[in-house]
Amino acid sequence: NGDNLDLTGSGISAVGDITSTGTATAKGLQLSGYTTAERDALSATNGLVIYNTSTNKFQGYAAGAWVDLH
Repeated sequence: NGDNLDLTGSGISAVGDITSTGTATAKGLQLSGYTTAERDALSATNGLVIYNTSTNKFQGYAAGAWVDLH
């Protein structure tokens, strides 16, 4: 409790718990954001999930293509 998960370089972090001022924050998982151009430059493998900042959508790589996750 109280610790954030930070997988350096992976683009995934868990956020939440108590701030330095004692205020509770929302808990959740935050994915790195990529523009469509940055996404297309990735060496993607099936199962990769990102947040596309150009389209404001979560996207996953499945069967060799990017798909919007709703």
